[in-house]
Amino acid sequence: MATRPWILLLVFAAISMLAGCGGGSTANVQNPPPPPVQTVSIAFQSVPTGSLQPSQPTNLTAVVNNDASNAGVDWTVACQVAGNCGSLSSLHTSSGQAITYTPPSTLSGNTLTVNIVAFATADHTQNVDAAITITAFGNNLTGTYVLQVQGVDASLGRYQFAGAIVLDGNGQITSGKQTVNFLDLAVGSLLSKSVPIAGGSYFLGADGRGTITVNTNDPEIGLNGTETFRFVFLSSSQALIAQVDSTASASGTMDLQTSVNTPSGGYAFVVSGTDVSTTLPTAFGGIFNIDSPNTISGNGSISDQNLAGALALRQTLSGTISNPDAFGAVTIDLSPGFAGAPVQFIGYIVDSTHMKLIETDNSSGTGFGSTGGIAIGQGPATGTFTSVAALSGDYVFGMLGDDLSIPNILGIFEQSTFTSIGRFTANGSGNLTHGFTDTFLQGNCAQPSCAQTGILGAKISGAFTGTYAIGNTGLGRGRALFTFSPQPTPAFQPQFFFYLTGPGSPVLLLDGGDLTVNNNYPSMGVGIAYPQSVASLTFGGTYGFSLVQQNGTEVNSTAQLGADTTVDTLSGLMDTSFGSFDNDLTGSFNAPSSNGRFAANLSSQAFEFTSPITSSLTTEFYVIDPNHGFFVETDLKDPNGPSGVVSFGYYAARTPVCAGCP
Repeated sequence: MATRPWILLLVFAAISMLAGCGGGSTANVQNPPPPPVQTVSIAFQSVPTGSLQPSQPTNLTAVVNNDASNAGVDWTVACQVAGNCGSLSSLHTSSGQAITYTPPSTLSGNTLTVNIVAFATADHTQNVDAAITITAFGNNLTGTYVLQVQGVDASLGRYQFAGAIVLDGNGQITSGKQTVNFLDLAVGSLLSKSVPIAGGSYFLGADGRGTITVNTNDPEIGLNGTETFRFVFLSSSQALIAQVDSTASASGTMDLQTSVNTPSGGYAFVVSGTDVSTTLPTAFGGIFNIDSPNTISGNGSISDQNLAGALALRQTLSGTISNPDAFGAVTIDLSPGFAGAPVQFIGYIVDSTHMKLIETDNSSGTGFGSTGGIAIGQGPATGTFTSVAALSGDYVFGMLGDDLSIPNILGIFEQSTFTSIGRFTANGSGNLTHGFTDTFLQGNCAQPSCAQTGILGAKISGAFTGTYAIGNTGLGRGRALFTFSPQPTPAFQPQFFFYLTGPGSPVLLLDGGDLTVNNNYPSMGVGIAYPQSVASLTFGGTYGFSLVQQNGTEVNSTAQLGADTTVDTLSGLMDTSFGSFDNDLTGSFNAPSSNGRFAANLSSQAFEFTSPITSSLTTEFYVIDPNHGFFVETDLKDPNGPSGVVSFGYYAARTPVCAGCP
């Protein structure tokens, strides 16, 4: 076979190259280098989100490469607020397996940055970090807000708080002022104290619930100088709040301040609390007329007082009012005041017709009283209320106060509550028609069922008519008497004193007690009557509500609540003043009647008391209009399961804090 010439040439060339190396016939063969060592590495499978809302979960996945042991991934989460960084569904996963991170439900401010780190288990020096910013909805609340709550302090003494805070829209309180009436245990006396607000923070979550923390740097106020409130957002101008810092159980409102002009004209007012000299519960109301700059001359001014059932009526008033300070606070001095004693209030202005009042004449423990309440301006209607025609139309009223049935051996009334909610029609001619009320006195034992069962409490749920009169002086002060048909056993004839604020505006109420010969149902309290809507009295949608419960221990709560009209069910979340948060709230309700009344059942573990134990409330709702109303617990004397508890509530329509938020 012929050899191809080019193959021979290649062979000869190779032999020549070997020979050229010299030194014998052994070949020098070089092996290729080994492949480089592959180190463990880790990376996120996809870029994690950079921002979340509170409680809004997200998934993260990390993939480990070059790990022959398949050891997987270790996870950690950290932030600047220890213990409130959210949670991971697991601290270890396989490579490529997703993990769920859930942010905290509440923040100490409006934003929080958390760092989630994924480590290669086989080599912790190999890791990746995801920084996620949790952002709440504090920008819904910006400006100066006036806060007011009333309730009891840790010693179960009456407690009032009012103040103004400046919110920056980003979760911080920049300044403010507040006044607190509280029992100073060091001196054994009720005291009033006004202090500047040193700062604080606030948080608003996606479901409309939030937290406010106020710093005063005064160890006598709040918990070592810090007060904490839970709230439910109604709109950018109002929220319902409850104090939850263990130093007080109290509830009330937070309102956007829209005016700080010096008040003028007539103001109707009601306040309640404690008389300092006797330590008895007291309530008073009336009209003060600012008829020239900074002056309450006495013309067009009057007051009434209920001191534990003893009435002092038609007392004259005169005094002065200061110009507002930087936070819209005015000082109101009234003389001779009540029972001949001078009285001083700070009024925190909300707008041109509303002030929150808190008594401040007791800074030394020797003042007149420890009270709080509200004042509503009469505006151009000041001095025009000259006949019964000034009160006309349908009204829904709510009143909270004291059952005076059971004074103890020291003469000091035990903590026992009076609640009354109802509706009536004033015909403009001095007659009340179409009235109905649910009224409860927690400690009363006048009714036969108390003697038969030994269970304290009186229940009056029934229809009434009545009469009313208004003085011809133009002040807007009047008196209403109720007559029940059929009469409760024993009989009940309540009287209210009322103070008008203008056509179509709310009416402030002072409970004047029971007029029956034996005073079967002694009580005192204050309240408000709202004109009832002539439109459809519907119920359904999203609401916020506040609730006061009493069975020897007072509990104040706020909640967000949804009412589903397709199946007539209720669902939401509740926070309470005794530190129980995020409680499920469920229930059912009946469709409202033509006058706006309907029954509902509410259930929550937050309702549990030590004696008796109950987790549900049977209630009656009274619709003021489609946006708000009152409700009251009605099972105090239920023969099939008496609760022994009285509860008073208010609800209002709630605006979602964002598109798509609940």
